[in-house]
Amino acid sequence: MTIEKNFLIDPFHPSLSGHFPGNPIVPGVVLLGEILESICQSLGHPLRISNVPVVKFHSPLRPNELVQLHFDLLPAQVITFFCQIGTRRIVSGQFIFQAIDQTSLSEP
Repeated sequence: MTIEKNFLIDPFHPSLSGHFPGNPIVPGVVLLGEILESICQSLGHPLRISNVPVVKFHSPLRPNELVQLHFDLLPAQVITFFCQIGTRRIVSGQFIFQAIDQTSLSEP
């Protein structure tokens, strides 16, 4: 089952001032962080990524572009994903994850 979620990167994100002045492009690591955060919000719990076997950046992302995230939760703790703006594909890839035990987050 494919889950869909929309997000955008704020034009005032701190990484954008140097990436690139006058022509901002969202860095790949910022985009992947937003993808992971959106997936965790959709699933209702945090994930620990243990491997990123494949990521392909297809097209640059500009701040304030509405990104459509599509992801599938597969067996063996695999998530496949892709993002697009309209019909323009931005990024695709796969995460291997481990669920984080919520009780361990509150322990000292």
